[in-house]
Order: sequence, then C-alpha cells, then structure tokens
Amino acid sequence: MKPLNGQSGTDGFAVADSLLKTLDLNSIGSLVSLGADVVILVDRSDIVSQIFLAGKDLADYGLSKTVGKRLQDCVTIESVPKIVSMLSAETSHHPVRGYQVNHKCSGKPDLPVVYSAYRAKDFPYTIVVGREMRQQMLDQQRLVQTQMELEADYRELKEAETRYRTAFKVATVAYVMLDGERRTILDANPAASTLMSSTGAPLSGKSIRDLFAKEDRDRVGDAISEARHSPGPVNLDGVTIAKGEPVSLTIRSYRENGITNVLLAIWPADQDHETSRQRTEKPSGGTALEIADLPEAVVQTDAEGLVLAANTLFLDLIHAPSLTQVLGRNIGSWFTTAAIDIRVLYARLLDEPSIRGFTSTLTDNLSGESAVSISARLNASNNTIQLIVVPQPTGSDRLTIPSPGVPEQAEGFSALVGKVPLKDLIRESLDVIEKICIEAALDQTNNNRAYAAEILGLSRQSLYIKLRRHGLEDYRPGSVRQG
Repeated sequence: MKPLNGQSGTDGFAVADSLLKTLDLNSIGSLVSLGADVVILVDRSDIVSQIFLAGKDLADYGLSKTVGKRLQDCVTIESVPKIVSMLSAETSHHPVRGYQVNHKCSGKPDLPVVYSAYRAKDFPYTIVVGREMRQQMLDQQRLVQTQMELEADYRELKEAETRYRTAFKVATVAYVMLDGERRTILDANPAASTLMSSTGAPLSGKSIRDLFAKEDRDRVGDAISEARHSPGPVNLDGVTIAKGEPVSLTIRSYRENGITNVLLAIWPADQDHETSRQRTEKPSGGTALEIADLPEAVVQTDAEGLVLAANTLFLDLIHAPSLTQVLGRNIGSWFTTAAIDIRVLYARLLDEPSIRGFTSTLTDNLSGESAVSISARLNASNNTIQLIVVPQPTGSDRLTIPSPGVPEQAEGFSALVGKVPLKDLIRESLDVIEKICIEAALDQTNNNRAYAAEILGLSRQSLYIKLRRHGLEDYRPGSVRQG
C-alpha cells in the first residue's frame, strides 16, 4: 500500500525516532493517545513510567495505579507471557502488534486491551499503545449466550419431536399423513402399516388410492377433497381396504408450509368404542382467527394499499390513538423513507401468493423509525392483502444485522418500471449498489474498516456515516443476508 506522503514505509521510523528525540514525554504520550485508548511508557526494567488514557471511563479500571509497577504485574496471569514476549521483542524497525491481554481490575470485569509496542534506539522507553476491546468482548459474550440459547432451543425441539414421534409410533390407531395435493402418503405409523399393508411394509410415498378397494377409491378421494375445505373432520364408514377388511375413517385437514395436507385416522369397522371416541372427540384445531386475536401487528389493505382493517398491536406499533385515524390511509404513509419497498412488495404479490421476511423501515406517527420484517399474503378471492409487521432488533439488541431489503429491491426493479417514477428507482438503486459495495469491501478486508474506507475512496468518518445509514454498524463478513 502506498503511503499518503508518497514515501516508503521505512522512512516513517526515521521520522518517529527524530520526534522521540525532540518531544518531551508528556507531549509524546498526548500525541500518541490521539489515535489510541491507552499509551504506556515502559522503561528498560519493564516498569511503567507514565500512562496516558484517552477516556475518563478507563481511569475507573485503575490503570493509572500501574505507574511504578512492572507491566507484567498489572495483567492477569494468562496474559503475563504475552507482555514478556512483547517487551522482549526487537521493535526498532517493525512495531510488535496484536498482543491481546486482560488487565486485572478490582471490583470490575477484566479490561481487554490489544497492545502494540515500539522502541527507538536512543529512546529510554518502550512505547506501548493499546486499544480497549470491551465492546468486542461484550459482543463475543452475547454471541456465546445466543449460541447457547439456540442450542437449548434446538435440544427442546428435538426432544419434543422425539416425544411426538414416539406417541405417533406406539398409537394403536392407524394414522396416515397425506399430501393434500398429490394424494401421496407423507408418513404413516406402524399401526397403519399393519392394518393397510398385507406385508406390513412402510407406506410412505404410496398413493392413498392403492390402499383401498377399487369400488371405494372414489368415495375416499371425494372425502379427502371435502376435508381439505371443511372446518371440521369428515367421517367415512363402511370402506373396504385393499386387504378386503372394512374400516372407518376420520379425515382432518391441517396446514403445513402453506399447503393444506390431510391426516387420516383409520380403524377396523367393528371397533365401536374407537368409532365413538373418534366421532365425539373435539378437533384440536380452532376456527379461523380474527386479526384482533393474532399476537403480532396485522393490517389489511386493498390492492392499492388503502387500510381496511388493523389490530391494536399495529396501532401500538405506529403510535396511533384510534383505528379511525388509520382506516382509509395508504399503508405507504408509514414507510415514507422506504416507499419503494412497499411498491416492490405489492408488485411481487402479483406473482407470488405469499411473501415472508421482507425487511423495511417503518416510520410511526411520532416520526420514529424502526426496522421491521413484513410477511404478506394476497387473498385472490376478495383482492385484499394481509400484512404481518414484526419489529426487528436494532442497535445494541442485535449481534449482526442482515442486509435489509436488498434482494427484494433488486428483483423488483424491472417489475416497477412504468409504475414508479424513474427518479425514485434511480435513487433507491444507488442506495442498493452503495450498500452492496460497502459489504463487499468489508468482506474483502475481513472487516478492517480503515482499509475498507481506503479501497472505497472514503474517509473513515464517511464510511461510518454510511454504515449507520444502511444499518451495517455491526456487519460481520460471512453474515447471512435476508432475502
């Protein structure tokens, strides 16, 4: 990398040596501390002679009390070898960098600091420059805590899956889970294999029609079609299976990944007690929920975006005092800083029946902005759109921030030509390109922000402003981007 002054990097050491001979110790410490959090002058006996701190909060950790002590005695025991190695290394031509140590602090957590050291030939002190890593340590702790919580949730999920799988297998009633569209068997318990198959072979992947006698296949098919659109179970008696035995069925529908599938309970027709139990048992599923009953902010609009209905959680989210102040307004009123996001979302709904995880920025009635995730569904029967708006963690509440809205915007531009003013498309596309370039620079430099600013041709201050603007303050290379 070519230095800004156009001279070779080794010339800088000569300049540094001359400055050390010219300036007094206080001036040296004050000058170096402009670009560091901690500056320590250590003599030839490893004794701390002077220390300079960039912030008053660091003084609370007792670093000023290290003057007169060996630097090795001021750090935790596992950091002592690092200090010894740093101070004993030859640093007159190449500064020693990257020694991360922890300072002992009574009554407070250890203070993590990354040190670099430099020693001039005729200067009696080693200059130790440090950058405190408290925020990085907190991020690591939060990452570990989040990982532990995810692992605990995963264990609970696996345990629940094991319990239900065990109950499914040991049930004496035959249960068959059916793909509602293809009418093929997704899963069946051992009782179903025993009852329906002459060999007891697994039933998964087979057509449900093949399990019944030819004269009853149409009856079963009609009952399955009815169950998929019925709010309650459909009962069927006197059906003969392929083995020739009469059975009774109760067919219930359930939703899975946006598709209506079917669960069949099958038992021999002569088991009157099972018939009574299945027919009197209340279905576990409830009726359709009103939006007021949903646990997330929900709003319903027409195809043009005019609000038709909303629940109280949505009113709370936008700080609206009453529903009457919301009805009839365009949903874009609360997405003024990202108006194109809503246009992209509504344009995509013309081609896709439902969209999940669409990220945008909501502006409430008090002009506050918050990141949200939107799930949307187009109801073709009445041409209305239901939106579920979920607030997303921001700032210190999140570990990494995925790139919000980029794929949705990029994929939707061509569909918006002729529907959105060209200046809006150009402005938003430039923002998308700028965000992608910043992410690419951070990836290429392994999150070295100073180097990223240089390859982008920006000052560090400009880069940090753009990082905040695009929600990339906590971006990490390799982080998953939402799409």
